[in-house]
Formats: sequence, C-alpha cells, structure tokens
Amino acid sequence: MKTYVKLSAFLLLIIFFPFINSDLDDDIKPIQLTNEAVGYYQSTTCKISLSEFFFTNLNSDLTIFYNINNYADINCFGKITGLDKVDETFIVSIGTNTSINLLLQSLIWIIFMLLIPKMDGILRRQNLIYPLAVSGIFTLHLFFETRFYDRTNILFDSELSISNFYLIASFLNFFLISTVIFDIFEKRIFNFTNYLPFVFLVVGTYSGMNINILLIIGTSFGIKSLIENLKFNYLDYLYFFSSFFWLSNINENNFFFDGDKLRGFTNSSYTTGSQISWIIIFYLSIKGYLFIFKKSNKYFNIKLFSKNLIFSSSLIVLIGYLGAIFPIINFFNFYIFGQNKRGMKEVTSVAGNAWRGASPSAEAIGEFFGFVLLIFLIQLFKDKLKLNSIYLLLPVVIFGLLRSNNFAAASSLALLSVLVYLNHKDFFNISKKNLLRLFIFLIFLILVGLLILDFDYQYLSTELLYEATLHHDFYSDENTYKSYLQVQQKMIERDLGTILRNQDNLENASTTYVFLVDLFTQNINIPFFPNIVAVVSTLGMLINRTEMWGIFIAKYSPNMIDAIFGNGPMQLNKYLYDHKIRLDVPEYKLNSLFLPHSSFLDIQIFFGILGLIAVLGLLFTQLRKSSLNNIFFIPSIYLFINFLKSDSLMYIHSFILFLFCFYMVGKLDIQVDE
Repeated sequence: MKTYVKLSAFLLLIIFFPFINSDLDDDIKPIQLTNEAVGYYQSTTCKISLSEFFFTNLNSDLTIFYNINNYADINCFGKITGLDKVDETFIVSIGTNTSINLLLQSLIWIIFMLLIPKMDGILRRQNLIYPLAVSGIFTLHLFFETRFYDRTNILFDSELSISNFYLIASFLNFFLISTVIFDIFEKRIFNFTNYLPFVFLVVGTYSGMNINILLIIGTSFGIKSLIENLKFNYLDYLYFFSSFFWLSNINENNFFFDGDKLRGFTNSSYTTGSQISWIIIFYLSIKGYLFIFKKSNKYFNIKLFSKNLIFSSSLIVLIGYLGAIFPIINFFNFYIFGQNKRGMKEVTSVAGNAWRGASPSAEAIGEFFGFVLLIFLIQLFKDKLKLNSIYLLLPVVIFGLLRSNNFAAASSLALLSVLVYLNHKDFFNISKKNLLRLFIFLIFLILVGLLILDFDYQYLSTELLYEATLHHDFYSDENTYKSYLQVQQKMIERDLGTILRNQDNLENASTTYVFLVDLFTQNINIPFFPNIVAVVSTLGMLINRTEMWGIFIAKYSPNMIDAIFGNGPMQLNKYLYDHKIRLDVPEYKLNSLFLPHSSFLDIQIFFGILGLIAVLGLLFTQLRKSSLNNIFFIPSIYLFINFLKSDSLMYIHSFILFLFCFYMVGKLDIQVDE
C-alpha cells in the first residue's frame, strides 16, 4: 500500500508540476478574463502559466476551452501561448512540446504500468538488440512521416546527418522508453491480460505524435518473440507476400491524413517510407501481443479480469462526465490518458444522438460497455459469481451504454444474454454449432419481421446502390435536387446500366460501383435465391448503414492488385483521397471523416480480399476449436457482430481486445466455474 501511495504522489507531481512553472519575479501577472483582456494575454505569451490563469479565473462564469499547442517552444511548456474568442467561447492555448510530451507522457504511463502487481514468474532478460531495434523502427517512423511532424513539432528536423540532434535525441528517447518497458514487464507480463481492460482508459497516444505507447509495447515484444522463436505460419507468409505488392504497387501522392480520431494507429502518408514503417510496426505489434497473451495464459484470472472491466469502464464514464463539465479536467484527461481525440465538451449528446464522453468513438465505447456487461452476465447466469462492492458500479456501465446510443451493441447484448441464460437453464439441450444456428435464425426472423412490417423489398434491395449513385457526380447539375430526381428515376426503372453507358460517367465511377452494378443487373436469375447486392442493401438499410456503405462504394476504387492484396496496414490515404466524388451530404458534413463503418470493409481496404478471407477463416477456426463453456466464446461472437457495422478495429484498444478475445477462444478453455 505504501508503494502505491508513493507512486500516486509522484504521479501527481509529474502531471501538474510542468503546468505550475512560472517566473514569480517578473511583473507579468494574470488578470481576470474579459473581452478586453484578450489583447493582454495575446501580448504576454509564454509568460503566464496554466495554473496562474486557472486560479485567477476560477470563479469566472465565462465559457473557456483549453487547447493544446504542441508546436510551442520548450520554454513555453505549460504556459499560455495564445488566447482568442470564438463566438462566446474563449480559446486558451496551452503550450506543450511534442518532444517533451514523448518523455513526460511515457513517464506518466510507465507509473500506471507499475501499478500492475508482479507475478512469481520471470521473463528471460532482454538482449540489448531489442530496445535498439525498437528505437530504430520508431525513429524511422518519425523520418518517414515528415509532413505530420513538421506541423506538430517545432524541433522536428528530417535531415539525415550526424548533426541532426532531433533524430539522435528521439532515438535515445525511444531506447530509454523501450528499455524501461522491458524492465517493468519482466515480472508483470504474466499479469498483463488481467489488467487489459485499462487500455480503454489509458489510451496511450502521444500528444502531437502519430504514435501510441501500446504500439511501442507490442513492437518491443514482437521483436523479442521473433528472435527467440523464429517460426512462421501461413499467415506470416501471406503477410510477407502481400508486403511485396503493397510496396511495388504504391503510387505516392501528396495527400496528407492527419489521423483525426484514429491518430496513433493510422498511416498519415502514402509514401514508400511510411508504408515500410507501418508494415513493420503493425506486424511486430500483433506478434508482440500474441507473445504477451501466451505468456500470461496460465496466470489469467477471469474474476479479476471481470472486476477490472467494470472498474475501468466506470472510470471512463466518470472522467467523460467530469471533462464535459469542467474544461480544465477535459484538458488533463486528454494529456494524462493519451486520448487521440478530445473528450466531449458538453454533457448533452451530439444532435440529441450519441454521447462518446472521453472516447474518440461512441460506437467503440458502446461496444466496450456491452462487452463488460456480457462477461458479467455470463458469470452470473452460471451461478458462480459472488457479488461484492465492485458490482455496485454496474449501473454506471449500463448508463454509459445507454448514452452511447449504440443500438447494435445493446440489442446483440440482450439477444446473446437470453441465449446463454436459456442454455444454462436447460430450456433446450443445445450444442455449440446448433446455438450458432439458432442465433442466426433469430436474427433472420427479426430482420424479416422488420422487413415485412416497415419496408418494401424492392425499395430495400436498391437503396445501397441508390446511395452510392447519389455520391457520384453523374448529373452535375447545380440544382442538386434536380440531380437527385434524375438518379431516383433511374433507380425506379432499375436502369443503372444506362448511367454507365455514358463514357464520362463510366470514367468517374469507382471500380467497386461498376462491379456491384454489373452484379446487381446480371441476367442470371436463380429462383428463391436473392441477389447478393440486394441482400447486403437490405441488411444495410435495417442496421442504418446504407449511407455510409454507399459512400464507401463511391469512394473505394481499387485496381486489381489493390482489390486482391489491399493498400497496406492502416493505410487509408489512398481510399480517402485517390478517387474524387461529390458527397451528397449537408454542407456542414463535407469536411467530416467518412470511414467505411465496417471493420471488415476496413480489412478489405488494408489487406484486400485475400486478407479478408484469411482473417475470417482464422476467426471461424478459432470459434470451431473452442467449447461453448469457454467464457470468451459468446463475447467473441458479440464483437464479431458489432464490428460488422463499426470501424472499431481501427482504434488500438478495440483492436487489442478483439485480438485477445479470439486468441483466448482458441488457445485456452477458460471455464466459467474456475
């Protein structure tokens, strides 16, 4: 207990000291914020600390937002670097520095890691080559993503020379971080999976960087895994083989993707260098986490894991609400927990819809809340769970799920929970295979019921292509409503072929759109077997994905190699910018980030049809190897269903949870009654 108290005190000192640093001997003092005071703060930049400003305006009823300025000089760290007023909100820029963030945030998260209890096992001591390799990989990442770091770090220098102290210092920083990580996990690696839920709280994305500490951890142990056990399977060989096409087929462009809510787990550029770095980082991260899961298998405690799920998810709701109420907490939430997107500034939902709190995605956090409740309910139904005080936090988790407004997560949670309960109570003696069949049949009945009650099949079957057609510039009339009517008439007549007989339209159409139109309008007619495009269209409409999938069809225009092998891991640049379309959305949405809204479409973009088949084959193999009593069997199905309609695999914490679940399903038969 004394150790935890000391660590907590040291953590608070590390967090807050940089933001109370100020020169008490100068004559520049903070003043009460008013409209007239804006000019004063603009003329006294880097002189007044955040703490001075905050306590001076503690009782102010003005709307204040604390912005992070990562491009500030080191001397401006923790101080006000600018102040503006936008509408009725005062935007206060607080200086930080990307290079200092790398060290300071690493220290914060390393202290969090020290809170993980040690286990009796011990990991073989690392070789010096491990942290050296990690340092080289991430230093090259900085060099290859020049456009990202030119914007975020005033010290950035991409010149390859012995006098480039920025790259040398970065290399040494990564070496230090990796060495400490190996030392910390020497005995804690065996307890890692028990505390895995906290990756949703401590996201670990460095402020001003496109790097996440979870990637550094994964890469570190990926190198260790490869060197100590140099064995490859067919997926490794497929990855190596695909890498050749990702690099040889690359057509470098000048487009830049800043990552937005995906920052820390996405490729910002489409260049050979950035492609190489992400091919290496992604591969080693997967190998590293599989290595960690393997080492911690025998020490896994489902009850401790479940309690940590509830505790971490409750903390996420709490910090989300505190951050929405108090701007200063919103600022520190972002910095302390390494969020890749600022938490919500208001308690109210977006347009009366979803509330994501401290998460970058309402869908992803809603899925996590549902996962937490499903693990709890499975244990409860088996009558093997003794309730204690931690379960008093369950209403908080339920509240978080409801506020996320994730209907798919809530409905799949309810349906799977009913199936588990009925099976446990022996309402039917059912095998794993028949349980899956029953689940699919129930979903089918629900969808058919909705179809019969509310919609017309002919309308549903064409809606997906209708949306995709709207987002092409086939009828570029200034009157968008007139263009809309022209497209609508073609859909009513099912005359999409006429649209594509126009040479200009054919050239503007994405290859995905042309392929699906050909598939939809084919002359082959198999009785009682619906057209696959019509089936997907119907499904998309019923789960509210028609518009997003329609945009995906319009934007995704791969050549043959891209379609087969994909664009490369975490490479969205080509998908987002290569094929020009005219989005048929309100003007205020034009600059939004339109992701495919299906993790399996994301896999198609990254790894092509070969990768998608390989991933699906592996997932089904893992489920087939497992038993129905494995506590992760049903949660894995839950994640699979929800990832069909969300981009959650593109968030590193959701990706690690997904990887962990399917690993545990196939590798370890974790019984509920253990």
